[in-house]
Amino acid sequence: MIIFIVPIKSAQISSNWEVFSILVERTMKSICQQTSDDFKVVAVCHEIPKLNYQHPSLEFIQVDFDPPTPENIQKLQSDDPLNYRNAAKEADKAKKIMFGIEYSNKYKASHFMVVDADDCISNNIAKFVKEDSSNVPGWFFKKGYIYNEGSNLIFLNKNTFNVLCGTCIVIRSEYVGQLLQEKPYPLFNHDFTTLSTGEKMQPLPFPGAIYSIGNTENYCSTPEAVKKMNSYSFLTKDFFENIIRKLMKYRLKFVTKGLRKEFGLTKLDFTSVFNK
Repeated sequence: MIIFIVPIKSAQISSNWEVFSILVERTMKSICQQTSDDFKVVAVCHEIPKLNYQHPSLEFIQVDFDPPTPENIQKLQSDDPLNYRNAAKEADKAKKIMFGIEYSNKYKASHFMVVDADDCISNNIAKFVKEDSSNVPGWFFKKGYIYNEGSNLIFLNKNTFNVLCGTCIVIRSEYVGQLLQEKPYPLFNHDFTTLSTGEKMQPLPFPGAIYSIGNTENYCSTPEAVKKMNSYSFLTKDFFENIIRKLMKYRLKFVTKGLRKEFGLTKLDFTSVFNK
């Protein structure tokens, strides 16, 4: 069995909780459409998002430690200079992952995977894990998609997806501690390919996830950040170098019906939120 751990940020730090809830609902549907039923989803949160969706393999568990609100970050600032805004949010995420893993130990799972609450994953992962007869410690997602929310195009990252996105690693339960560090502050590690024991992770033989960017709720890839990453003056040296870098790393593809089906990448409708 594989357990998908989904850390969910607090409503207290969401820019729009209703929009975020719609993103989370799509993620839960994406995970739960696995072609094998040998899985569970453990979503860890402060507040349970407003979803119109249930699944027998999905459960929400709530934590009671303080969320990384601006007020709480300010309190911690003098105690730990590393605990700036994003570090505090990363620590919150890591603590939720720890909590979810500890809670899930009762299920005696063979593997774990962390899924960011606004991403989508392939429906073939649980089946692949169940049918695997090798003894590898896990798989990293060398390949994966990057999707600017609302677009009809998608970028396939061919080599470094696990560096860019946290939804990128499946690991055997006995090695799950490798995903987390506790000092100087809790942090989820996802860009490694070799364990501390020297054992090698293997690349997943198919694109495993879609990294959703520009959706207003991903603090690392807001619409403003995405625009800034691509803000090169036309026909300048930087403009052409940026194009060359992208051609080397990415392959531009259309968002097909088959891709939407495999990953549960449904088109989101936020009119119910903004037409109130």
